[in-house]
Amino acid sequence: MVSEGYTATLVAATLAISRSSLYYRKKPRGSRADRTYDEQIVMACGEKLAYGYRRVAWWLQRKKGLPVNRKRVLRVMRERGLLVRSRRLRARRRKEWGRVEASAPNQIWQSDMTKIWAGPAVGWAYLVSVIDCCTREIVGWNLSHRCRTQDALAAVEQAVLTRLPEGSREANVTLTTDNGTQFTSSRFLETLGRLGITHRRTAYHHPEGNSYIERFHRSLKEEEVWTAEYRTVEEARTSIARWIKEYNHDRPHRGVRNRTPHEAFLAFSAVLNSEALTV
Repeated sequence: MVSEGYTATLVAATLAISRSSLYYRKKPRGSRADRTYDEQIVMACGEKLAYGYRRVAWWLQRKKGLPVNRKRVLRVMRERGLLVRSRRLRARRRKEWGRVEASAPNQIWQSDMTKIWAGPAVGWAYLVSVIDCCTREIVGWNLSHRCRTQDALAAVEQAVLTRLPEGSREANVTLTTDNGTQFTSSRFLETLGRLGITHRRTAYHHPEGNSYIERFHRSLKEEEVWTAEYRTVEEARTSIARWIKEYNHDRPHRGVRNRTPHEAFLAFSAVLNSEALTV
């Protein structure tokens, strides 16, 4: 009727509908490519159970080469009930006891020990990890059925071999730990002294000074340890090694501008090398 010369207002009044209804066009069904992208999003959520929509979008873009944005991933995950619920912590101001920020790799490392259930036949195993506070990369770790000083040192020595194979004495690394007996023993302190590593301990009852490694252990347990059923220490070690490799090389970290920890290390290293060449 509108095409025959009648005004839209008259036609709408005659049909008892709104004017906007005259111009409504049914949206076509999504293209096959769109449906394929949605299926890929769902599959990614099944593979990365602990990822929120931002990390799923990043993973699909960087690792799968799919042209999907955060809004699309959020919509699909919301429609399918796949959004991950995160704990909302009430913000409060508090003094950061002894927390020091690193501006380059190998300035400040943090280390801590945590318990891992390795099955009823074994009981508890003990994981010691070392993280670079600048890049958030795990540079050393050791899993053992005992929690001795030598187990803590094994993680530190691996970190030195990984990051400072030519020697650590000139690197001026500071290692932050809590006041556990493994980290305060004379053997541990003497070894750090020989390696040229400065030891810094957090204040009692204030673990915020070791927050990076604490957060890493929480992510490890939420995404790997608590979803697995290990039967031996060797089985736990294999699974944890695989997860740490993915954490370092495949998992984006908001603290380093959504790069992986290893990408952040390479980026910082490139800048430092270029600055050294210009001096």
